[in-house]
Amino acid sequence: MKRLSLYIILLAGCGTFLSCNKQLSEPPANARVEGTAITDQKTAQTALNGVYYRFANVTSDNITLWREHHIPGGMLSGLLAYGFGKLAEEKNDNVGAGYIPAVWTESYLLINAANAVIDGVNAVPDKAFTDTRKNEILAESRFMRAYGHFTLLIYFAEWFKTDSRFGVLIRDKFSTLSNIPKARSSVAESYSFILEDLDFAIANAPADHPSYYVTKWAAMALKMRVLLCHGQQADYIAAATLGNDIIQNSTYTLENNLKDLFYVKGLTSKEVILGVKPQPNQEAFYYIQSRAYYPVQSSLFTATQQLKDLLENDPRGSWMIGPKTPYQAYSPNTYYFLKYIAYGSNTSQLSETSYAIRLSEVYLLQAEAIIRSAGGNLQTAKTLIKTVMAKGGVTDFTAVDNANTAADLLLQNYYEVARNLTGEDGIEWRALMRLPFDEVKLLKPTITSTQQFYFPIPLDEFNTNPLIGDQNPGYGKQ
Repeated sequence: MKRLSLYIILLAGCGTFLSCNKQLSEPPANARVEGTAITDQKTAQTALNGVYYRFANVTSDNITLWREHHIPGGMLSGLLAYGFGKLAEEKNDNVGAGYIPAVWTESYLLINAANAVIDGVNAVPDKAFTDTRKNEILAESRFMRAYGHFTLLIYFAEWFKTDSRFGVLIRDKFSTLSNIPKARSSVAESYSFILEDLDFAIANAPADHPSYYVTKWAAMALKMRVLLCHGQQADYIAAATLGNDIIQNSTYTLENNLKDLFYVKGLTSKEVILGVKPQPNQEAFYYIQSRAYYPVQSSLFTATQQLKDLLENDPRGSWMIGPKTPYQAYSPNTYYFLKYIAYGSNTSQLSETSYAIRLSEVYLLQAEAIIRSAGGNLQTAKTLIKTVMAKGGVTDFTAVDNANTAADLLLQNYYEVARNLTGEDGIEWRALMRLPFDEVKLLKPTITSTQQFYFPIPLDEFNTNPLIGDQNPGYGKQ
């Protein structure tokens, strides 16, 4: 495959195969399975490009929009804020949440595009593909399907109860009018389906791919996320093993200076396992990470006092957190959030680049897995945490060194997730929810019930899919 930048692929998808004025709710034309749309490797690759188009969430206005991946998790965790008054997400008011419903729509669009490729490619004889490319295309598509279903599981299901019947509405076939009505699966069935897709991706995805494409390493990292949320002893052992494999055997390395990743290198950094680059010049008329940053930095999406405090005396605080925003009357104790763009800088394609999976997360997931494992070596976990901290310029590891119980070290691991990964694909929110519930309530006092760990299914789904079943516990259909 040619080493084309993702934005070039997306432009091809939008310009050649997709009318850019079509509604976002329509699947990409190059990801539809109609008749003989996928007939060989070339047409399969074209359809796969449509899946990446959906993963990047390129809108009908030709904009790569990953806001719902970056903003809600930080707000729900108390680390990011809206600059003009508190939003429902900040108050953990799940009924009133404004960003989360878009997650439902975006995830199913991705799943549907992936299913189109999976269905189409499976129908084509193996001889139409060179070498292992058929299974690679299927692996990349199944990764995307797993990513979409896992996102839905975390936001719209009782993901933390393995015996719950309130799992994901699994879509394993390209959606047509005849198969839209379908019941949701249990949580156990949801995890099983997601892990099956990821195991296929691990076995068949390319090992060497640009960071805007799926690799087997990305599938392994996503599986670590899933296993930590599934949360059984066997999962922790498996996740730790996966983390060790990625760290020891892949070509990814931690960035020596974390600031360089965001301000200089972007997707060229060897730490980035999977990312999304916006299309050229779109930052000139619409900002993604840094919306409303002009002429200085964002007073729309800001850092909270809690995040500032976490970064106190941490070298990263000097470039991640800026001065107070000018609207303190509406949102007191909010600060310019500078992770993606330096204070006073103009937006650029680099400042709008998104990071789905970085190696820092793998280190911290492995550390968490070890901490949670029965008999896990806390010194090994400490080394992983301190290694990540050191790459951010930290030299004082006293708090980690003094954490001599699993509970204390687990909290220190979460703190490093918050310092390092806030504003990246909801990582901080998942890590917070995995803490003991009493700890969660202390860190985010507006959380008083585990019902706030998931959101109501959008009401439109009950109108279009009468078989879906009951609304999530604690939420009505009205």
